[in-house]
Parts: sequence; C-alpha cells; structure tokens
Amino acid sequence: MKGMSSRGNRICFGRYALQALEPAWITSRQIEAGRRAMTRNVRRGGKLWVRIFPDKPVTVRTAETRMGSGKGKGSPKYWVAVVKPADNSGARKLMCIRIIGASHRRYAHIGDVIIAVVKEAGPKATLERSEVVRAVIVRTCKELKRDNGIIIRYDDNAAVIIDQAGNPKGTRIFGAIAEELRQLNFTKIISLAPEIL
Repeated sequence: MKGMSSRGNRICFGRYALQALEPAWITSRQIEAGRRAMTRNVRRGGKLWVRIFPDKPVTVRTAETRMGSGKGKGSPKYWVAVVKPADNSGARKLMCIRIIGASHRRYAHIGDVIIAVVKEAGPKATLERSEVVRAVIVRTCKELKRDNGIIIRYDDNAAVIIDQAGNPKGTRIFGAIAEELRQLNFTKIISLAPEIL
C-alpha cells in the first residue's frame, strides 16, 4: 500500500490528534482498544472523536483463492480502516553508522550529530534507500538526567535529517523533542517542533 492522505489529515475540532506516519490497516479491535484507553485516561476532562471507521473487510482466505466450487471468498474475519501518512518526511528508518566527533563512543545521545543510512524511505521521498545522510538525535529511549534532577525518557529513538549547515531537510517535525537542542544551536528544529520537553 502506497500514497499519502489527501483528506482528513487536519484537526477540524479539538486540540490534539494522533496521526499516521506510514500506510497501515488498523483493525476495529485496535480502534476500540485505543478508544477505551484514551477515554479511561481523559475521564470527564475532555471529548474524544474517532475520525476513522473500519469499512474494509478482510477474509480468512488468501488473495489468490479461486471464486468457484460454491465456497466463494469466505465470510469476513475482521474489518480494518486504511490509514496513510500525512507528513512530508522522506526517510522512515535510519541506521546509525558513526557519531561525528566521538569515535570512541558506541551509543549516541540527544543532540549528537550522526552519519546514518536510510533503511526505509517513503513512496514520494526525495531521499532514496541506502543513501548516506547526516542527522541529529532528538529523542532516545535511554533516560536523560538533567542538572535539576529531572529524568526524561521517550518512547522511541528519533533523529532529524539535516544538511551541512545543521538545518533540517524536512519542513515538518512530529513528536516532542528535547530542550537540550536549543543549547546546541539547532534553532530551526526547535521552531518546527510541535512540543519541547
């Protein structure tokens, strides 16, 4: 499945939204489980809208099954909702090769500039698979301890692809990024980020 979403990719009401970063099928069970978890967390403090509907049937049989012999394609096993990305980032997954300025270190921390290889790229991306790029680490699963005693930890490892001048190649950044990037003069990334922690 390829392509980008052309409708329903903007917040029409409410303040926050969840957005798909790659094409996928979301089952009705996953939608209901997410709705229950968010409703339990919000309680009566806000409203919740589900903008996707599972309208695509998925049968038990495979795609190459013949239609004859009176059995047909089988009854639907479950229903899914098709979601597509609405961002303009090129690379989906990076693999770190080397940390710039730290040849003796094995692991990169927030704010480190790395040399990486694009392992997965989007369908309409300007970057190609196996292309070597520069990127700056903006989120890590490893906890970060600050001077004031606060320990911050993110759910995933993320990096922003940059050019030689340190400016991001993309025009949109998703997810929260660390405050430490402001001290390292990545002001363009800070200005594009929706949330800074």
